[in-house]
This record gives sequence, C-alpha cells and structure tokens, in this order.
Amino acid sequence: MTGFDGTIRPIAKGDVEAVRDLHARSFAGLAGSHNTAAQIDAHLALIRAPDYAAALLCNNLLLAEGRDRRIVGSAGWCETEGEPGTARIRKVFVAPDAAGTGLGRRLVEAAEADARARGATGFFVRANANAAAFYERLGYRPVETGAMPGPGGVAIPVVFMRKPGG
Repeated sequence: MTGFDGTIRPIAKGDVEAVRDLHARSFAGLAGSHNTAAQIDAHLALIRAPDYAAALLCNNLLLAEGRDRRIVGSAGWCETEGEPGTARIRKVFVAPDAAGTGLGRRLVEAAEADARARGATGFFVRANANAAAFYERLGYRPVETGAMPGPGGVAIPVVFMRKPGG
C-alpha cells in the first residue's frame, strides 16, 4: 500500500469482528520489537476476550476503510476518568501492509479533532512501548513507563504520554 485513499468513518456494530482481526494482525506483527512472545500472546488474548467488543464500541472509534472496503486502521478516544477535558487516545492500530503510509497519524489526528470538538483540551495515551516514538512525533511527551496487566499475570510494557490540546 503506497498511501491511503479510502475513507475514515465511525465504527458500526457490524465492524467489530473485522476490527478485532485488524488489531490481532497488527499486534502479532510486533514480534522482535519491544514485546516478548509472551507479551504478544497476552495482548492477543485481550483482543479475543469477550469484553473487547464492548470496548471497541464505547471508545468513539474511527476506522480507516480502503476502497476495497477492508478496514486497515483504527483510532478512538474516551474521556479520561477523573480528568475533565482530557481525552484518552485508544485502540490505534494500522494493518501491517499500511504501516509507514501516514495512516496512523491521520487516524490519531482525526480522533483528536473529534475529541476536541466535544470539549477535550488535552490528550493522554497509554502507548505500547513500541509506539512511543510514533506518539512523540505527534507531540506527545512521556510522563512515565509502566505495564498493562495481561492474562496469566503477563505485564505488557507501556509508556504513559500527554499532549496539550493545541
């Protein structure tokens, strides 16, 4: 894929399985990155968990849909609990064959614009460690490192990052 010439649209209930598949393919492609095989397996188990579908539908998720109607990316946001005016960017994934095309940036910027239109004045992300540099290029700054709990007690490395609303 040399560029994205499809559409960006909100998720619909019928998209859940295709989005789950996109997220699994994207995360599975991280082998040899900042994640061990156990961490990748744990994240894949989270994606396959029954409550993941509900999380997709309640996060103002936007999807990138190619001309062939295949979903090739996602990004969403939700209100950050206890922090009025701060939107948490979530579920940012790009299909492996769309990586490096600028699609991830377009999706995050679309999610930020949507959140801003609904009153957000700042942004927060719990980035997978492999994505921290991507978010830094978008103006996010690391606050601290940590871990997301995964199934079987596996800790998935993350970087907590913030960005002013701009």
